[in-house]
Amino acid sequence: MRGVFIALVAAAFASSGCLVLALQPAYDDASVVYDEAFIGEWANTEDETSATIARAEWRSYKVTYTDRFATRTFHGNLTTIGASRFLDLTEVRGADAGPYLLPVHGVFRVTVAAGLLSAAPLDYGWFTRATTQNAAGRLAAAFDDRRNIVISSPTTELRRWLMQAPGAAFSPPMTFKKKP
Repeated sequence: MRGVFIALVAAAFASSGCLVLALQPAYDDASVVYDEAFIGEWANTEDETSATIARAEWRSYKVTYTDRFATRTFHGNLTTIGASRFLDLTEVRGADAGPYLLPVHGVFRVTVAAGLLSAAPLDYGWFTRATTQNAAGRLAAAFDDRRNIVISSPTTELRRWLMQAPGAAFSPPMTFKKKP
C-alpha cells in the first residue's frame, strides 16, 4: 500500500481498512518541533492530490487534504526521533464524537528539501507480517475489526521503536511539490 505524504493520511483515515494506526501519539510535549518549511500548498500531480499546511496552535499544523473525492482536515504534530522526523496526524479536534470513538494517530516519516515534501507511512504489509509472526519486538499491535493494524504501545515505547525501525516498516515515500 503506497502512502501519500500528509495528505494521504487523510485518504487513509477516510478509507475502510489497510491502515497502521496508533492509539498513542508518536510525540510528547518535550519532543514537539515546528518547522516553517512545511507551511504552504503542496501538490502531487501523479495522484491528483493536494495538501495545504498552515500554522496551528502551539507548534502544530492544520493540514487540509483534497483528493478527487473529498476534502478533510487534520491536526499535525512534528517530532524528531534520532535523525528522522515524523508527522503525527489526528482528526481535527473540537467535535466530541462520543465516548465510543477513540482518536487515533497516523505516523509518517517526513522530509522537506528543495521545495519537495516526502512522506512514508507505516507499511501495512510489513506490520501484517510482523503482527501475525510476533516480530514487531516490544511494540504491541493487533488487528481491529476492519483489518487495520492498531498499535497500542505507550508513546515512550513507540518512540523507542521508531528510533530503530527497519526501513521495510515504511511504505515507499510519496513526494509533493510546493506550489509557487
